[in-house]
Amino acid sequence: MPTSKISPYDVIIIGAGVNGCCSAYTLAQAGINVALIDQDGIASGGSGAAGAFISPKISKAGELKEIMSEAHAEALEFYTTNFPSFTLVKPLLHVANTPEEGEKVESFKHETHLKHSNIPHKIQTLLSDEALNSASIYFDIGAVVDAQGVCSAMAEGIDFYPLKVEKLIHTNGVWQVAELRAKHLVLSIGAYPKLLPIDYVGLRGIWGHRIDIETATHIPCILHHHVSISPTTKEGIVAIGATHNVHYSPFSGEPYDVEEGRKALLDKASKTLKLNNINIVKDYTGLRSGSNDYLPMLGSLVNAEATLVKHPHMRYGQSVDPSEYIYYPNVTMINGSGGYGFVLAPYLAARLKEYIVDGKTMAPMLSPSRFFSRWVKRKK
Repeated sequence: MPTSKISPYDVIIIGAGVNGCCSAYTLAQAGINVALIDQDGIASGGSGAAGAFISPKISKAGELKEIMSEAHAEALEFYTTNFPSFTLVKPLLHVANTPEEGEKVESFKHETHLKHSNIPHKIQTLLSDEALNSASIYFDIGAVVDAQGVCSAMAEGIDFYPLKVEKLIHTNGVWQVAELRAKHLVLSIGAYPKLLPIDYVGLRGIWGHRIDIETATHIPCILHHHVSISPTTKEGIVAIGATHNVHYSPFSGEPYDVEEGRKALLDKASKTLKLNNINIVKDYTGLRSGSNDYLPMLGSLVNAEATLVKHPHMRYGQSVDPSEYIYYPNVTMINGSGGYGFVLAPYLAARLKEYIVDGKTMAPMLSPSRFFSRWVKRKK
């Protein structure tokens, strides 16, 4: 924590996962004075447990595909240019794990501009019969980043405060968080308890578990199948994960069974290839957040109480344009990236910088306000 007298900041960011760290880095590079807050430290939650793969999303045409395509290209450029020592570039083999996904893979092959080719023989010899007989696409270029390492590198030089935030105060156009003050507030708090009354925001918690292992099996590329298996920036270390467990919550009071989680990861990995002489080096666990409609979130937050005072008939189905909602002043949320946090973070941080620094409008389709009217109708 900085020990000098605290001066006003331009932006306070709460949450030091990949979105918070990437936003802090991008804004600082643009000359913005940033404070970064997290009660548990840099990449201490879901981001630290992520597989951190820079992979394209295999999906059919639509808004999400367009966003992910742009984000994937930006992420590859961002990490390889700015943080090459934390980024490992390798070919990527994506194998469908269901017939339905197989259809998406085959469709994606015909539509994508990303360079892909036949699976090399040396990789085919590693694969299980199931993997060999499933639809797949072999990208010439993929990447994986050191999740905790790159987040720490992005936060380097940023004033960091290990604070538990319990209250937000806004007076005279300034947000106050503990003793810190700034005009703009950015919430990148994932699926953890909300700091404003924004129950309408459609989020779902996704518990993740990743393991780093040592193995005698040489992994020459990044593999996505039932689970991801990849070499890492750490010599001799292979990462497996992360799982997507929507049933476990750290807020339930029940302890997480690490041994069972390891077994699930290794069982899923065995459906892709055989790993010999395994030694588990380290476990990483944490809670990620996905949006209910699978699109990420970037935008202002509706003040629900004030908006319903202004438009009380919304409770009874009245349609109101989002421009007529009342929003919390100078608050932006970044959230809902699910399993693609490291792909989306540079894209979302760049759009945040364009908004704060350049005065550009944020994309309405990403706004958290998209959930508000539906929430009001359910609540009546």
